[in-house]
Amino acid sequence: MFPSKLRKFVRLAPNQAYLSMVHLMRENLGTLNVEGEEEEKLIIRAKIGGALGVAVNMQVFPEGDASTLEFSFGYRNILFISVIALIALTGCSLIFGTPVPMLGAVLILPLAYKANFAVMSFLGAVNEALPHLEQEYARLALMEDRKRWQLESKDTEALYRRLREKHIKTWGNTNVLEYKIAEYERQGLTHNEAIRKTAEEEGIY
Repeated sequence: MFPSKLRKFVRLAPNQAYLSMVHLMRENLGTLNVEGEEEEKLIIRAKIGGALGVAVNMQVFPEGDASTLEFSFGYRNILFISVIALIALTGCSLIFGTPVPMLGAVLILPLAYKANFAVMSFLGAVNEALPHLEQEYARLALMEDRKRWQLESKDTEALYRRLREKHIKTWGNTNVLEYKIAEYERQGLTHNEAIRKTAEEEGIY
């Protein structure tokens, strides 16, 4: 109910995460007044639930080749409207000497429900979109890696031997190495490509 701050880890480079979220918020999430600040901090500001709805601030924090998205939600407009409505209704009750006007306070509940629904719908749409953005980013990154690997041919058997030597020296076995290679193969890389990527990650060229 009324989330105020939330963090999400995504496998997107910081700039790519920022640009993807700007596009997503402008085109597909029903947000208004989307503004971005890319120069110093990767921040996006917008509103959801209408012009008087909930303020959304999103900032991208770099995590190496990945990112953390921090969402903050502000309910100042809803609170302001609610306070004004309560003051007006209380004034009417005092003027007319009857508590009947206070029954109008129940109209605040739909505003609160609308604000909460807008936030939950927004977060649901973000959760649905992020895996697709990650997959597309991984696909494009793999295409770039494949182009580079074709231009920079390497002896993958020699790389694999050096990786095995390193892992046996460090861990006493190659379990971690085999897991990493198998994981990359599950992501669509060939065996040799998986070895190349693992070797590059571990500084073996």
